[in-house]
Amino acid sequence: MRNSLQTLGRIKKFELDELQRRLAAELTQEENLENKLKKLITDYETEKAFAQQNPGIGDFGAYTDLYLKRRRALEKQLEAVRSRIEKLRDEMAEIFKERKTYEIVDDNRRRRRRKEIDAREQKMLDEIGTNAYIKKHQET
Repeated sequence: MRNSLQTLGRIKKFELDELQRRLAAELTQEENLENKLKKLITDYETEKAFAQQNPGIGDFGAYTDLYLKRRRALEKQLEAVRSRIEKLRDEMAEIFKERKTYEIVDDNRRRRRRKEIDAREQKMLDEIGTNAYIKKHQET
């Protein structure tokens, strides 16, 4: 059976992997929203230049209102995605910290066990050496 701290460490690793997948998806969504926003701004600038060259063709004010609504909506979505990304990163940091703590405690336990085993082995070797010394001197 595995050590309970190793099990907890594996669980935390799984949670960390899941959060990394979610973070990757959120980062992709953030990039997509940024690209949409850049395209919207570029399209607006193109329309603005066209409207300046051709003042009587369309209602640029209505287009500007629509542009501003779309821009605000994209910026809101981008803000929400960035907020989720920040929360995910905080969660990941917390889980990583817990996992590291489990690993440190487990390493300390292993070292302590190894030290106890080494001490018992040394005691047994000392006893064997002492017995051999006594036997040798009793025979002579």
